[in-house]
Amino acid sequence: MAFDNARIAIVGGGLGGMAFANAALHVGLTNIDLYEQAAQFTEVGAGVNISRNANRILDAFGLKDSMLWKSSRNPPCYMEYRQYKTGEYLGQIDEFGQPASRQIHRAHLLDVLKERIPEPILHTGKKLVSLEYTGSEYQLTFDDNSVATATIVIGCDGIKSVVRRHLGITDSPIYSGQVVYRGYVQYGDLSPEAAEIFRKTVVYRGHRKHILTLPIGNDESKTAQIGVIGFMSEPISDWKSESWMATAPIDELQEHCSDWAGPIQELIQGLRKSAPDGRMLKQALYVRAPVDTWFHVEESNHSHGIVLVGDSVHSTLPHQGQGTCMAIESGITLATILKRWRAGDDLNAAFQLYQDIRKPRTDKVTQTSYEAGLLASADLPEGFTENFKPELLKERMKWIMEADILEELYQRGAPYFEPKSSDSDASSGPVQANL
Repeated sequence: MAFDNARIAIVGGGLGGMAFANAALHVGLTNIDLYEQAAQFTEVGAGVNISRNANRILDAFGLKDSMLWKSSRNPPCYMEYRQYKTGEYLGQIDEFGQPASRQIHRAHLLDVLKERIPEPILHTGKKLVSLEYTGSEYQLTFDDNSVATATIVIGCDGIKSVVRRHLGITDSPIYSGQVVYRGYVQYGDLSPEAAEIFRKTVVYRGHRKHILTLPIGNDESKTAQIGVIGFMSEPISDWKSESWMATAPIDELQEHCSDWAGPIQELIQGLRKSAPDGRMLKQALYVRAPVDTWFHVEESNHSHGIVLVGDSVHSTLPHQGQGTCMAIESGITLATILKRWRAGDDLNAAFQLYQDIRKPRTDKVTQTSYEAGLLASADLPEGFTENFKPELLKERMKWIMEADILEELYQRGAPYFEPKSSDSDASSGPVQANL
């Protein structure tokens, strides 16, 4: 049997939770409810890059047009590199094929993911405080004293996951050694020359620090702006906030790059124009080490269980832009397994297949993202080296961008799945296009 009739509770309504909800509805799992702790669905940050591997999945969901309405379109390259002091062009990485990467405000992406989800299954103001198994179902209790029940719980509640703790995973997040400053700059606040530079994704690579800019949105929808993301090495002892996310004076970023190239100085002045209070977001970058088990199944009923998706189980540093992309991949993998499963009603086997497929890939992304951060914030930043040049950087990421997630799933899941109804007329295109 498939788990078509399972009552599924999704905990967390950020990008990962919304992506799983889309995946579930797309494959035909309709008995779902999503619980978000905030009073409304929102995202903060300086925009997000969604690369080819994840865009193929979102396009299969039917979200391409909505996404392109508020994202960048057909960028001239995947990433450009410039010398941090002179601003000299050093080289670039070309796109990895179609669909090309898209840069979009996180809140706009959340809106896109939300648009096809029926309102009655979305619940806000639901901060999970306890998760208990009663013997016949899970009982989720929220801080407003409301209660929900489910037979499968999907933990999409981020790196500080409450659901993760319920599985007995008690590890502590690891400080990466860097903080990130995030903000926006309007193109009209820059000189024409600087504005043209930042119409693409650009990295200015400094000494143990770097600034990444994203060309968020587009002119047609009046969403075009520059996402500024400054990765700076700072001791955690300098962190004064009790939260990982805080605000800081723009002057702090200025101090880190006071002698950098003219376009960077323009960016900082642009940040000041966009922030009347002179402050910008500042985040301490943490990551968790990979864990051995992503799920739990009840001994008394093997069709009831808890499983983790996204940052709750495979968080990664942002240096390859794959945090949200990995959540999108994991979401469609898990949803497809739950829908197509025909090998009995034991979730242990289904969840184990999900983990066996996803864990090697997400573990490698976690490791290579850490390495990419070291390469981007260099001890010798003046130019390219034998280990840091466009052709090698592109080769490092090809395995991420060119993966066909569903092809592997259907191959490895074939002994457990019902045949796809579209098998007889499937095109020769990527499997993800035939979801």
